Amino acid sequence: MAYVRKTVDRWDLMTNYGYGWECECSEYTRKEIKQRYKEYTENTNAALRIEKHREKKEDK
Repeated sequence: MAYVRKTVDRWDLMTNYGYGWECECSEYTRKEIKQRYKEYTENTNAALRIEKHREKKEDK
């Protein structure tokens, strides 16, 4: 029997405008979050970081 993951990866784009870290958006692929990161670096002076989290999959 093949292994089936019980979680899914989620990347959060975190910004800090001087008042603490806040989640601006979330994506479910690394490629998409890197694109959002690039867009934010071009349009804001805020500190940015990417956080990876795992979510439990919904039972169907």
